[in-house]
Amino acid sequence: MKQMKEKHRFKELLVMVDTCQAATLFNQLHSPGVLAIGSSMKGENSYSHHLDSDVGVSVVDRFTFYTLAFFERLNTYSNASLNSLFRSYSPNVLMSTAYYRTDLCERPLDKVPVTDFFGSVMETIHTDSTYKSVLEKKIVKPTSEYSCNNANNQAEQKRVLASAQDPIVDPGTKEYSAPQCIWNVLRNKVEKIDNADELVNYGFVIMVLLVALSTWLSI
Repeated sequence: MKQMKEKHRFKELLVMVDTCQAATLFNQLHSPGVLAIGSSMKGENSYSHHLDSDVGVSVVDRFTFYTLAFFERLNTYSNASLNSLFRSYSPNVLMSTAYYRTDLCERPLDKVPVTDFFGSVMETIHTDSTYKSVLEKKIVKPTSEYSCNNANNQAEQKRVLASAQDPIVDPGTKEYSAPQCIWNVLRNKVEKIDNADELVNYGFVIMVLLVALSTWLSI
């Protein structure tokens, strides 16, 4: 409860306990804004009101029964206070002494309506105007400077992508090295061969060239 108060989970809290020796549960309450009431004092028991003869068990406790009886005499517009609720508990009908702790509450009990903690009717405020369910989004038009920068960025991206690709160069150009030129010439001739014998001969030639090239590179 202390952590709940520190995290602002409640402003005022009413704790009601219906059990034997209920008052002993309130000794550790230290948070401000807490009201507590129990059905019995230390050393006292809480008793049931009546039982169901068919089932053979108690139906309701006395403290709960007379609490419900108090609220049944009220309506949703009642201004009854917590003081009137606490004074309605009689030791003769409860067969125990109801205990309540109010030192942590700033307001006096006669100024605290029971509807602050129990059901009440909320006031409805009628309005003629409607609420906007969807917020209008601001559309920002691109400026001329932004358009120019965007075009420059796209051109730069295309240039980088083009430079990253493998260049396709004509075999007859002087930019090729000698092995590349030989390989391109042989590839072009092999693609034009229709006879199988010529293809085998070119295969031997290519193999010899590859062996010679690998030997030269390994030196």
